[in-house]
Amino acid sequence: MPEPLTVLMVHNYSSWGGNLATVLALCAGLREHGVNVLAAFPASQPYVARFLDAGITVFDAEVRSKWDVGSVARYRRIIRKNRVDVVHTHTRRADMAAGIAGRDGRTATITTHHGQINLDGTTFEFKNDISARVYNYILRKFFAVNVAVSEEIAHELYENCGVPVERIRRIPNGIDPEPFTAPVNREAVRAEYGFAPGHVVVTLVGSIDRKGHRELTEAVAVLRSDFPDARYLYVGEGPREREVAEQVSLLGVGDVVRMTGFVDDVPAVLAASDVFCLPSYSEGLSISVMEAMAAGLPVAASRVGGNPELIIDGETGLIFESFDPGDLADKLAKLLGNTEARRAMGEAGRRRVLSEFTLDDMVRRYDDMYSEVVKN
Repeated sequence: MPEPLTVLMVHNYSSWGGNLATVLALCAGLREHGVNVLAAFPASQPYVARFLDAGITVFDAEVRSKWDVGSVARYRRIIRKNRVDVVHTHTRRADMAAGIAGRDGRTATITTHHGQINLDGTTFEFKNDISARVYNYILRKFFAVNVAVSEEIAHELYENCGVPVERIRRIPNGIDPEPFTAPVNREAVRAEYGFAPGHVVVTLVGSIDRKGHRELTEAVAVLRSDFPDARYLYVGEGPREREVAEQVSLLGVGDVVRMTGFVDDVPAVLAASDVFCLPSYSEGLSISVMEAMAAGLPVAASRVGGNPELIIDGETGLIFESFDPGDLADKLAKLLGNTEARRAMGEAGRRRVLSEFTLDDMVRRYDDMYSEVVKN
């Protein structure tokens, strides 16, 4: 009987989010498939406890800057000591360091691109500076496979990064739908947030940074007179939390917008909602959208990244232009004013997630790919 594969997951984010949630779910699923899963993360981060609780051995390793040459040696020691078969990276800095460290002649190197590549976080334009060119070279030369979670990212890898088509594989994210289809006391949860039975609740779940809270708040101000029973729930925290709170106050919509901070029980929040909205500036393949669809909610989302791949416009939700609060308000109005459309789109979205975006399918595809690249 062959020895189980040993896979080292490498991540360098400093905060919990959809990217890390996907990695944790993948690790747990691979262990059930008999894969020996290890991880190399900055051990000081609180999220490490979640991986330890799942039975994952975590090594302390961090890339302190994009030019941290010493991190290559740190990863290489972990790889050699534990006879790692596959190094699987999940962030840009991890790609640059662990990708190089994994090129030892016996280890396969794979990276998953969870978001749009070489995208400037301020201008949201693609960069072509020296760091982007070095990074693109590493993607082309040091990785056996570049996994794209969406067709949009696969296109970027080929067109913008120069990665050969044969080294690009699309594996969409997937979720465990069960927590989002389980029965929840909807009215009790709504009452916790101060919502009456007649309110129509629009929810945004995500870090308050690049998810479009500013545009949604502007749309709320436009919609409030025509839809006085609409309420808006901002679930999450982030560096722009105070800025958004000030905008809510300035526009006079504090009576209809509720900012919750971090919430652990997202399935309950979604069960209490009527519409999900994601006006983000960039995306890979959004876990929060999948969760909302699994919960049976219609989704209004910006036309970025993999959103148009997840959401069939007019069937499972509505797509609007990014950075455009006017278009966002128009699309939300169509959902707020039509109970039957919300129900039909929500049911269609749930069917779509259950058939095409499950965690089991995602884990199986990665497991098959590991075996393939090690064999070759």
